[in-house]
Amino acid sequence: MSDTEFEENETNIDETEEDYNEDDENLMSDHKEFLLLNDPTKYVYMRRVVQRPYAKKNEIYLSNNGKFLYYVKRAKNLLFNQREKEIIIHGLGAAISLAVELSLYLQKDIEGLTLSTTTSSEEIIDQYDPLVNDLEPVLKIRHASAIHIKIINDGSSTNPNTTNSTTTTTTTTLTPINFRTTSKKSNSQSKENKKLLKRQELDKKVEQAKSQQKQQREQQQLKVQETC
Repeated sequence: MSDTEFEENETNIDETEEDYNEDDENLMSDHKEFLLLNDPTKYVYMRRVVQRPYAKKNEIYLSNNGKFLYYVKRAKNLLFNQREKEIIIHGLGAAISLAVELSLYLQKDIEGLTLSTTTSSEEIIDQYDPLVNDLEPVLKIRHASAIHIKIINDGSSTNPNTTNSTTTTTTTTLTPINFRTTSKKSNSQSKENKKLLKRQELDKKVEQAKSQQKQQREQQQLKVQETC
């Protein structure tokens, strides 16, 4: 190997080391932030509820910790007792497999059901509240996959649990009204108002975090264009 070839190899090694050091700095900063946010003496983790529209009567939002039998009974109740023509099952993140399993079980157990599936990406907000006065609250926005399965009843499906039609009579009893509960209701209303105020403050912080992320993305795009 000649001296010139050896020098060229050294320059290539130096360039890769410089690139590696720049990436390594970003990784180190992210790692330090991760350790800081997950330090139980400095921050407490509060997962924000996923922002979603008001659930309709025929919609079922699944939780990964929910009971499968409960969801089956609820779906059958909507299809047969409440005569819904279609129900929609929503699964987010780890609950996607549960949504698929539930819809396939209903289709196999009940004849005349058709499935229509769509997917989307939903925002999840991770909130870190500081336990030390010197630190500030941190909001992290990430995206998770979601599945939405529409189960359509064409009208020919029958409840497999009922073989013979029976008539049942139910009796209801009226309970007296206790006027002492009015003070409890007023206290609960005041608590709900406080929760709403906290929720509005957190929503403002989320909007600020989104705008900051948008500005950072625009700045990164400008840097990329300048380098090109």
